[in-house]
Amino acid sequence: MIKMILDVMGQDAPASEFIRGAVDAVREYGVDMTLVGDEDLINDVFIKEDLSMEKIDVMNAESFITMEDGAMSVVKEKSDSSMNRGLKLLASGGGDAFLSAGNSGALLAGATFIVRRIRGLRAAFGATLPFDFPTLLVDSGANTVVTPADLVSFAKMGRIYCSSMYHRPDPTVGLLNNGTEETKGTPLQKEAYELLKSADVNFIGNVEGFDLTSGKADVVVCDGFTGNIALKTAEAVGRYASKSLEEALGRSVLSKAAALPLRKKLRETARRFDPSEYGGAPLLGISKPVVKIHGSADARAVKNAIRSAIYYVSTGVIYEIARNSSTLVYKDGAPVGKEKK
Repeated sequence: MIKMILDVMGQDAPASEFIRGAVDAVREYGVDMTLVGDEDLINDVFIKEDLSMEKIDVMNAESFITMEDGAMSVVKEKSDSSMNRGLKLLASGGGDAFLSAGNSGALLAGATFIVRRIRGLRAAFGATLPFDFPTLLVDSGANTVVTPADLVSFAKMGRIYCSSMYHRPDPTVGLLNNGTEETKGTPLQKEAYELLKSADVNFIGNVEGFDLTSGKADVVVCDGFTGNIALKTAEAVGRYASKSLEEALGRSVLSKAAALPLRKKLRETARRFDPSEYGGAPLLGISKPVVKIHGSADARAVKNAIRSAIYYVSTGVIYEIARNSSTLVYKDGAPVGKEKK
């Protein structure tokens, strides 16, 4: 039986949304669940909302990581936090995956020092962009400064993840840049381009921002600073487009009447732009499944993130990445170990 560990503290959304999402996931997917956080707060939510605690355990935590805390606080000043306790539970075998919507920097540090990385790899967030053609963006926020060799490793981890999770036998890989020409970009992009051309990935070259919505590449690699901006811009534009359409169709009696037959279609369109449909972003390169949930997630988004984490566990993606880790690592521009054909 798969067991999820969910940190219910430190995010923008109320803990009650995360608890309801966990209850819904247990009921719908049949998993076991450990909720980590303020035990009194968690129990109050169950009582006030009359929620079932079947297959759900509670682990008390004396504190939690705030968005203002430094990244290393999770392993130093706040070793009693919900994030630290949840990660330690995962590391010790007390669950199959850990999910949190807390401080991203702290989650990266905690996963790296408590759960540990796969040897030789640098961890990176892999977020699925919410469009018609799901695109995996690596890195979407973990590393603001990277090397060209890191981008090659991101491409290879992303390729394995995309192939297993989205059933794509040979995922295409693009390098996010300010133009499609080979000579575009900073020295980082130019050197990464040369490495990716000779790497064992289906590299299609540079992709631009507007290519993110077209499905031109299954996996898009970049540094975490650029990736995080791209991700949040895509989410914001999607929400704005959906909201503007709803407002336009509700301005008059005539437009409201015209919208009635389209209501279902509009809901489907809005859902395509909704990042919560694809669940959380896995922290690729960590030795056990760690998933970042959006900080403002509601109960439905939490349930979907848990669904994604269940599939992440069951597909064995991490074991595949670990088995191929010697072919994923580059040092001084050259692969460490033999490339597998």
